[in-house]
Amino acid sequence: MTISPLSPATPKKYVAHLAAVLALTATLALCLAGCSPASVQGPSIDSLDANDLPALPSDKNPIDFAALQEENSDVCAWIYIPGTEVNLPVLQNRIADNYYLVHDVHGNESELGAIYSQSINSTDFTDPVTVLYGHTFEVNQSWRDKMFGTLHNFEDAEFFDSHPNFYIYTPTQILTYEIASAYEYDNRHIMNSFDFSDPAVVQEYYDYVVNPDSMVKNVREGEQLVAGEDSIIQLSTCTRPANDAARYLVTGVLVNEQSTE
Repeated sequence: MTISPLSPATPKKYVAHLAAVLALTATLALCLAGCSPASVQGPSIDSLDANDLPALPSDKNPIDFAALQEENSDVCAWIYIPGTEVNLPVLQNRIADNYYLVHDVHGNESELGAIYSQSINSTDFTDPVTVLYGHTFEVNQSWRDKMFGTLHNFEDAEFFDSHPNFYIYTPTQILTYEIASAYEYDNRHIMNSFDFSDPAVVQEYYDYVVNPDSMVKNVREGEQLVAGEDSIIQLSTCTRPANDAARYLVTGVLVNEQSTE
């Protein structure tokens, strides 16, 4: 991941936070394995129990976005992945792109971080490719299942086959994604490395997503992606064991959009 430079209008209160992000970016690939857990407080924004989520599709939105955004206006969505511990808010800070690399959902400094996208992506998930980031922790047992750590469940072929979907809740929709593939990739910044405004580039990237040349991969049988028709979310985290030259990506393709009240 890279960090966007501060603009001249950046409020002073973010300067100290960004300095912390810059200091830790060099060690991101190690996934902060030995850190002690930070305190995460505030029941209104912490994880929901999966039992609180309605059967899908549904015209009822179980996420109280008004309450969440009153506490932190950076909350833009919620992600739920059955069979994992990923049942968490998604945030985006438009001033410091990697703010939530080292801040929790309440804006407190924390190595645990939060699930987030960068400002290059829209928050309505209409881009051809959206990337969401979250930590994997390698050693610290109390943190192994936090954030995106349980994405590594998809390395198991049986688990991959039996858990085909994940869900994104927005203030107006429930978006259903079919998991097309899960694989190790290099550590390039995806959104900065490809011109996704070019349909030919999108198609070439989509073709790779469903046929990755990785030794660690699972791919949904018969999956095909078409530029201009499909949109994907890639969930990006560190590999396990940690490899600073690689990332683990779980890719979902949008298959259903359900408007909600």
